[in-house]
Amino acid sequence: MASALPLLLPVVGHTAGFALLEQSASRLGNAFSGTAATAEDATAMFFNPAALTRLDTPQVVAVASGIYVSSEFRDSASTPALGQPLGGDGGNAGGWNFLPSAYVSTPLGERLALGFGVNVPFGLELDYDDDWIGRFQALRSSIETVNLNPALAWRIGERLSIGVGVNHQYIDAELSNAVNYTAAIAQGLQQLAAAGQIPAAAVPGLVAANGALQGRVVVSGDDWAWGYNLGVLFELSDATTIGLSYRSTLKYTVTGTAAFTRPQVAEPIGAGIVALASAPGGPLADGPVQVDLELPDMAILSLRQALGARVELLADIAWTGWSSIQELDIVRSDTGETLSLTPEHWDDTWRFALGLSYELRPDLRLRGGVAYDEAPVPGATRTPRLPDADRRWLAIGAQWRATDALTLDFGYAHLFQRNVRLEQDAGNAAVNAMLDGTQRSSVDIVALQAAVRF
Repeated sequence: MASALPLLLPVVGHTAGFALLEQSASRLGNAFSGTAATAEDATAMFFNPAALTRLDTPQVVAVASGIYVSSEFRDSASTPALGQPLGGDGGNAGGWNFLPSAYVSTPLGERLALGFGVNVPFGLELDYDDDWIGRFQALRSSIETVNLNPALAWRIGERLSIGVGVNHQYIDAELSNAVNYTAAIAQGLQQLAAAGQIPAAAVPGLVAANGALQGRVVVSGDDWAWGYNLGVLFELSDATTIGLSYRSTLKYTVTGTAAFTRPQVAEPIGAGIVALASAPGGPLADGPVQVDLELPDMAILSLRQALGARVELLADIAWTGWSSIQELDIVRSDTGETLSLTPEHWDDTWRFALGLSYELRPDLRLRGGVAYDEAPVPGATRTPRLPDADRRWLAIGAQWRATDALTLDFGYAHLFQRNVRLEQDAGNAAVNAMLDGTQRSSVDIVALQAAVRF
């Protein structure tokens, strides 16, 4: 049994999540264009710490972003796992997610500035129906991060600023899927028959007697990691600003537990096989696990160009090093035994964004933007945990300067995502079923922001 049972463990190849740009309502309205070249408020430090030197008064900014994900599987020709009913389509695996962030900044004399941000740079939340076709590959996938980011900026001359930040980031993950105990028993029965302990002719009947047995496994863990971010801001003229920034990778050793919920097995031989596999040291035993995970580095090149007194053109070219995720190796941290080795082969990605801001009147600014965002996940390794695809952004927003001290921002974006094929058996169709269908996804983002200046 040992050779096959690791395939029953969670397939976590796509649980690194995806980058979350939703750190600023003011930038959301422009589809996150010009992010490293603008400094309207303290949220700019997330994208470029050097922008802090352009904020001439102390300020506090609070941002509340809501992300609604729609992600639904449509079956074409899926086949059930051994001894199991096929199941349904899984419902909408998405839903609403709330992302808060906050920033504080203050100038330190004429050339230095200090900032501190609390934000959520990565995340993933998908939850399928318990009885869906792909339940043996994915049920719940939840990745949450919290990032603490102090930063310091220095204006070297009239036109040039540099900035540096330190990131101390926490990650918490919970991944679950159903476990096909009928397949585990069938594997054990075949091994018993090969050893001459039961007649080979008895195997089909015993498999049928142990049909439709399934349980659940939850893998959860957390860790802290350190990273850094750097930025440069070139003010070529009053009308033109170029920004360049970089965020480092974050290397985690996520430690936690694998916890199994087992079915009641009435047939004696099947019950014995499950008990053996679930005993300490067995492949389906509860116990500590760990995963080494490297989240990607990122670089942004941005432009802000004034077009007259009221209009600004904003542009971004951003790169993310998702190729840091080539495989996911889940090991038992007490024995070092590999439980699951999943190939990933993610690709580095590019993002392109273009936006406009228009000052309708001194206290009201309107925004708009479009973007194209590549997905890192190749079709060959796409799973229901992250059925990602290239996205096209369409965004609008507005800023209202309520008083000299208070500015309010609103942003909204819709992300169009093409339908993608899901053809995945997680390495063993008998154990995990064969998913064969289409995943249809889209995203809506809304954000509110308040900036208070002192």
